[in-house]
Amino acid sequence: MNIAHITPVYPPYTGGIGSVAHEYALALARDNHDVTVFTPKYQELNDSHNEIEVKRLKPVYKWGNAALIPQLLWELREFDILHLHYTFYGASLFTALAALIWRKPLIITYHMKPIASGWLGWIFRIYRLLVEPFVFWSAKVVCASSLDYAQSVGLRPKKLVELPFSVDAERFTPKEALDIREELAISRDSKAIIFVGGLDDAHYFKGVDVLIEACAKLADDIDWDLIIVGDGNKKVQYQELAVQRRVVNKIHFVGRLSNDDLPRYYQAADVHVLPAINRCEAFGLVTLEAAASGLPSVVSNLPGVRTLVKERETGLVVPPSDVGALILALTFMLQKDELRYRFGKAARERVERRFAPGVIYKELREVYRSVVG
Repeated sequence: MNIAHITPVYPPYTGGIGSVAHEYALALARDNHDVTVFTPKYQELNDSHNEIEVKRLKPVYKWGNAALIPQLLWELREFDILHLHYTFYGASLFTALAALIWRKPLIITYHMKPIASGWLGWIFRIYRLLVEPFVFWSAKVVCASSLDYAQSVGLRPKKLVELPFSVDAERFTPKEALDIREELAISRDSKAIIFVGGLDDAHYFKGVDVLIEACAKLADDIDWDLIIVGDGNKKVQYQELAVQRRVVNKIHFVGRLSNDDLPRYYQAADVHVLPAINRCEAFGLVTLEAAASGLPSVVSNLPGVRTLVKERETGLVVPPSDVGALILALTFMLQKDELRYRFGKAARERVERRFAPGVIYKELREVYRSVVG
C-alpha cells in the first residue's frame, strides 16, 4: 500500500510525536509498504531516512511548532491510506478534506490535547468547537495511546482503539555505563536520577523546575546526582534555578544526545523521573525507554502517564506539581537498593511483554487492515 503519515514534527527534531511517526513509518516500510512522511519545513535539514520519503512542506504560516500547510489537500490525493498524527491543527482540516474529496481512509493517532491560556487558549477552544468534530468524523479509526487518557480528555470518536507506543527493547537494555558516570564525575556511591525531555517553551509541562526543587530539598545523608538530558530555550532558566538552590554541582545538563548515546545515559542512572505538571503530557515514551533499560520510574499521576508505571511494582506515582510528594518518592527510591533493582527488573519484563515493537506493530497492522477492508 501507498501510505502517507502527516506529523507536525519529525526527526532529527526530537519529540515524542515525531518519534512515533518515524517508528510507524519505518515499520511499514520494512513490511514492504511505500511510505511518505509529510511534515512542515521549519528549517533546512538533511534527511537520511533511506527507506522513507520525507516531504518537508513550506508552511503558509508558522508559530513555534505550529504550521499551516494547506497544500496537503493536493499532495495527499494519490495515497491508499492517510495517517494523521494529532494534534496538528495546521494540517488536520486539510487532511480530513483530502480524505473526503479523494475518498481515502483516514487514521488518526491522538497524541495529546494542548493546553494554553490567553488568546492562544481561545484559538484552541474555537478550533475544538468548530473544526475538531469534523476531523474526527472523517476518520475511520482514532488510536489513543491509552483509554485512560482518551477518557480524561473526552475523546469519543465513532471508533476508538487503544494502541500504546512501543520502545526498542534491543536498543535500550539494562547495563552499567561506568564510563558515563566517570565522565560526569558521578561517584560510585551516588544514586543517579535521570530526566529526559525538551527544555523549551513547547515542553514547559515537563516539570523540570519541580524536579530541581525536589532534589534541592533531599536529605543531606542522600548522595545523589541529577542527569538532565535535553535542550531548549528554557535551559538557562533551569540552570539559574540550580544555582539559586545551591545544587548546581549536583545537576548535569548534558544537552541533546544522539540516538547512540542516549541508551548509555539511561544505563548510567539508577532511577528515572517524569514530573509532568499537566495533561499536555499524555504518555511519556521516556518512561518506556527507562523501563527497557531496567530502571524504575517516578512519574506524575496524570492520565496516560500513570499507565506506564505499576505502583510499587515498577515504580511510584506522585501528584503533579507536588514537590513534597516527589521528595518522599525519590527518598524512598534512592534509599532502597534491593527494591529499586526489583522494580527495574519488573519494568523491563513488562516492556518485553506489552510494549515491544513487534507486539505493537501487529496491532497497528490490524488497524490498517480494518480500514482497507
